[in-house]
Amino acid sequence: MDEYLRNRFRILGVCAVIVLTVFCICLLFLQLREKKNTSMKLRSFYSDMVQALLISKNTNGTPGEWGFKPGYKNVELLNNNLFNYLKVQENCSSHPGHCIPNLSYKSIKDKDTNVNLYKFPSVKLANGIAFAVETIGLCKKHNDLCALIYVDLNSVEAPNIFGKDMFVFAIINNGTVAFVPYNDDKDIDYLKNDINYGCNKKSKIAMNCAALIKNSNWQINASYPW
Repeated sequence: MDEYLRNRFRILGVCAVIVLTVFCICLLFLQLREKKNTSMKLRSFYSDMVQALLISKNTNGTPGEWGFKPGYKNVELLNNNLFNYLKVQENCSSHPGHCIPNLSYKSIKDKDTNVNLYKFPSVKLANGIAFAVETIGLCKKHNDLCALIYVDLNSVEAPNIFGKDMFVFAIINNGTVAFVPYNDDKDIDYLKNDINYGCNKKSKIAMNCAALIKNSNWQINASYPW
């Protein structure tokens, strides 16, 4: 191989390295931007829900006074005590599928879970975020769990994965802060490593991710299982 061809191959090799480097930098930038947008949306949703429940309390009392019935959808109760205090673009409680998709959400490792929220009361907010509500208990005692809130930052759009666009919060019977991330009272080690709900790639359903992000000052850091 003469010197000319060797130089051409060297130039092509340098160009390939440059292109690959630029591609990796762009990919990293897009991922960082996606993480930031996710954390900002999640923090905004949390703030809006806390405020809505505080305003609702003035008229309806704490969630424990609303009259939750376990095993029922409690659609009218949710309309009157929660949805009416939010900027709702579409109420899907009577026509499922428009706000939350009819499918099983995936784990962080892209495996199907048994979580399908299609039939739960749900709404889509003016900012495009949607959430569904699962009633859990009577929630009569202080800090009792009333309902789980499954929030999909993209509504029906992909990826529909726990920890990426699907996050879990809870309504509790508390007169001060009635809205918290699921398992917010647990320590960081549990939030990360629990085999069932931990925010990691091996857990069955990563329901702890909202609590982990909140307890990381609403940041998605490098160790987050994106």
